[in-house]
Amino acid sequence: SVRGVQWMSTVAKEFNQSETAFIWPLRHDQSSCRLQDDASTPTYVIRYYTRTGVEVDLCGHATLAAACCVFHRENSKQYQKIAFVAKNDTLHAELHHPADIASNSTNASRIVMSFPWKNVTPVLPEKDREEVLSMMSRAFFRTESNQSTAFFTQRVIHIGTTDGMEDLFVELTEDGFDTLLGVQVGHGALTSWGGYSRGVIICCCSSGRPSTVDFRSRFFGPKVGIDEDPVTGSAHCSLGPYFGNKLGKLAVVGRQESERGGLVECILRQEEGRVCIVGTGVMVLSGQLSIRM
Repeated sequence: SVRGVQWMSTVAKEFNQSETAFIWPLRHDQSSCRLQDDASTPTYVIRYYTRTGVEVDLCGHATLAAACCVFHRENSKQYQKIAFVAKNDTLHAELHHPADIASNSTNASRIVMSFPWKNVTPVLPEKDREEVLSMMSRAFFRTESNQSTAFFTQRVIHIGTTDGMEDLFVELTEDGFDTLLGVQVGHGALTSWGGYSRGVIICCCSSGRPSTVDFRSRFFGPKVGIDEDPVTGSAHCSLGPYFGNKLGKLAVVGRQESERGGLVECILRQEEGRVCIVGTGVMVLSGQLSIRM
């Protein structure tokens, strides 16, 4: 309902997190129940809103948190799998055995989430490529000088967009990526190119720091109210397949180089069109929210 959408948007603004997930059990009389593969699997509707109240289609960390909460509910302990019906897909989450949990907390859950596979399509028109390079120059160097433009021209390996032109995808050389780590970003400048609708991914292959990491990335989403996201599971729906194909691997690990940072493990199942993202969730707080709709 319109009122429900407004309520979720308002609550997300108050929580002020990158994304807030809202879930509720899927009723059997809902048309989307046809998406439920197994009647014995608990199925929930899930929606995601950013800190500015904007709804987005997918968020990895919010899905991980939602799955962790469901698995820890008293009446859900017998389940090892659950499903979430998002706006454009059905997401499956599976609980791994506690022995696999890399945490000392008894509340920790090791969870594998099945997300949609997203391809990266090259941005081919030279005019569009020049506009992207110009935008990057303004965002990272606050200028479109020949020197700043040359920096990206010499260090950009690939420019593309993810499926549905959702994200702009820019692969850099590793030295170019490292140079940008200490730069104060003009996030507003990143909104100037109209060829994407959600965020900007910048990334590079890793030379082995640490040796378990295959690629490194950052994610900016000023068009949806996120300047720089700490760790973006949904961006790895394209990062995982892109670097898996580039490196010839069926499983890759990425490190997102935000101020907080984080590792994301991706298991690639191209024949199924899925990217499985593995994460550990820890229950630290529960409560009841009292608010009138």
